[in-house]
Amino acid sequence: MSRIPQANRKFWFECDCPFWIVGRTPSGDSVPRQTTGFSDPVKAEAFRAAILAEHSPLQPGDGVTVKECVAKYLLSRKQELDERTLYQHKLALERLQTFLEAQGVVYIRQLTVDHLETFKTAGLPQNMASTSRATTDAKIRCFLRTAFRRSWIKEALVLKVTTVKAVYEQKEPYTDAEVDAILAEALRLDGGTHGYAKKPKTFRLLLELMLSTGLRVGDAVSFDPSCLSKGESLWVYTFHPQKTKKTDKPKTLEAYITADLKKRIDECDWLSQRGPFWYGTGVDPTPLAAAVYERMQAIGVKAEVADCRPHRLRDTFAVRALLSGMLLEDVSRLLGHSSVKVTETYYAKWVNSRKRRLEKLFAETIGRS
Repeated sequence: MSRIPQANRKFWFECDCPFWIVGRTPSGDSVPRQTTGFSDPVKAEAFRAAILAEHSPLQPGDGVTVKECVAKYLLSRKQELDERTLYQHKLALERLQTFLEAQGVVYIRQLTVDHLETFKTAGLPQNMASTSRATTDAKIRCFLRTAFRRSWIKEALVLKVTTVKAVYEQKEPYTDAEVDAILAEALRLDGGTHGYAKKPKTFRLLLELMLSTGLRVGDAVSFDPSCLSKGESLWVYTFHPQKTKKTDKPKTLEAYITADLKKRIDECDWLSQRGPFWYGTGVDPTPLAAAVYERMQAIGVKAEVADCRPHRLRDTFAVRALLSGMLLEDVSRLLGHSSVKVTETYYAKWVNSRKRRLEKLFAETIGRS
């Protein structure tokens, strides 16, 4: 492709057809005729360069390939990360690897700060949320630290690359009217032969449980009434959260439910002997959480509630607690957050006590004049 005379190139580049390549590499390996997948000559040339570099004889100092380093890194983290987090690392590094291949970068030591900075703007989907960009950046920075520590690269690139700052959106709870509409529509579920659609009253109780306790959907579907104990005025539910890291010590959280809600759960039509909201086989709550999400999406359409999903019930619980005057530290503990800072990141604008304190301070100082 690169040997086409400049004067003749206009005859080849006027359509949107992708470029094809065929030939031999410098090492003598045959490259079968194949499409580059690109109609842009620059990208097609980069694709060709990547193939040539991959099949070129390894030169002293070239080291290992990006592909090999990514595979070694993911294998080393497999024992310490849960499947969800490991998948995030894998996805981020696959995106980086694909971008580098298009740039003709095959060996890890060819990696530069410019490659990494350009990847942030040209290697990620344009519509990716800032929080997702920050997550991707964090995973790649972990990889760069390991690459330097294991001498795959000779320079601490992670110290030179700027960090992507996430912009966290404040959580928006359901309004009281939306909650009423969702709970009413939940009772109209029908047409199912098993699961939540078969027992709409039980499904509504599940939504009420999340709304009144702030439980994540995975913990709610795993609700076990045998873990309840009688408190002074409420029932205390003690449980191990589903969302946790492998490296974290197992932690125990507590949620509080009223006697009325407990009575209704005890008397409802349970989905299985294992628990009122559990059906199916296995111990992974993910499929059930997905089923709850799908049901709520359908309910949202019928009830005309935008963005109808389980996690907003948790957000509604948190905001209601804050607006009633509960301290941020106490809400953070009920939500099971790792720190108050996490809670503040998402719910700062709903902290009534802080607003009143600032107003009082302003009135006592600036307001006097």
